[in-house]
Amino acid sequence: MLKTKNKKTKKGPTPPVFKNNLAVIVVVVLVLALAQLVIAHDLASLGEKVRQAEKIATIKEQENKFLVEEIGRMGSLARVSSSASQLGLVRTTQVLHLVPQVPVALK
Repeated sequence: MLKTKNKKTKKGPTPPVFKNNLAVIVVVVLVLALAQLVIAHDLASLGEKVRQAEKIATIKEQENKFLVEEIGRMGSLARVSSSASQLGLVRTTQVLHLVPQVPVALK
């Protein structure tokens, strides 16, 4: 018969290598959690800045639309005609065309 050696496993304190690895893992997890927290905070504050910029852009677009309409009203023929009548100008029915006696360009 063959004799086999019985290997007994020792149950004792954990080896120091495992404790060191566990400490490194815990530190890495904490650092990554902190990094995630910082990034999430930055993204949240950036979102608020974008929202404010969009609000300002909307206000500026409305102001621009109003000014374009105002320019259209200021240059309309009816407004120019009413402003001219307020200044005492009248509309004439006679149109006088001046023709020079000597042609401008000779052939």
